Amino acid sequence: MHPDLVKLLELQVRDRALLDADHELSAILAEVEALDQQLTDQEAAVTRARAQVADATHRRQEIDLKLENYRKLEERGRQHLEQVRTPKEMQAVNVELDLARSILAKEEAEWIRVAEQIANAEAQVQEGEKRFGMLQEAQVTARTEIAGRQAAAVERRQVALTARAGVAAAVEQSLRIRYERLRRVKSVTVVVALSGAACGSCHTTVPLNRRSQMRAGMLIDSCESCGVILYAGDDVA
Repeated sequence: MHPDLVKLLELQVRDRALLDADHELSAILAEVEALDQQLTDQEAAVTRARAQVADATHRRQEIDLKLENYRKLEERGRQHLEQVRTPKEMQAVNVELDLARSILAKEEAEWIRVAEQIANAEAQVQEGEKRFGMLQEAQVTARTEIAGRQAAAVERRQVALTARAGVAAAVEQSLRIRYERLRRVKSVTVVVALSGAACGSCHTTVPLNRRSQMRAGMLIDSCESCGVILYAGDDVA
């Protein structure tokens, strides 16, 4: 095997180790994100409940103003009723009073309904805040354990990155550039052993003379079909 291929294969091994470290770290960060999302969802529920309290309180204030106006109208109607003398005038005033009282009763019923909404929403706020606090406490142990694993994973990744850099520096520059370009394009292994007489990646047949040169360590070649860098394994005839 060509000496540079030996170094390239070692670089590929280091890249796999680095990729494994990245996957491990990503999985840990996903756990942290899941815990954060739980808190975010609960906090959003509390925010919605607070918004309901605010909206209902504003609605109740509007009803309070209406009730005050209708009560004033009712009082003026009673005062007017004491001043009228004819049956016709009394009937007209009573109609107005009945209408005012009917509207007043409806607004009072609405006030009670809105007050119940406020009480329910305030209870939801209190319960939501309680759950948020309990959730934070429940996550303390999990976050501590995850933080320990994350620190260890970061350290392992740094070790893998340092080892990878050392091996990469030993690879001939043009070959390393070629390898790196392939890695950016392909998500699969880019240095592949021959499988019999064919490329081990796409199974395209490789001419005999090229296979012979690879086996003799005289050639670093790529697959004409898929572009991977090929080398002759021990099973090549």
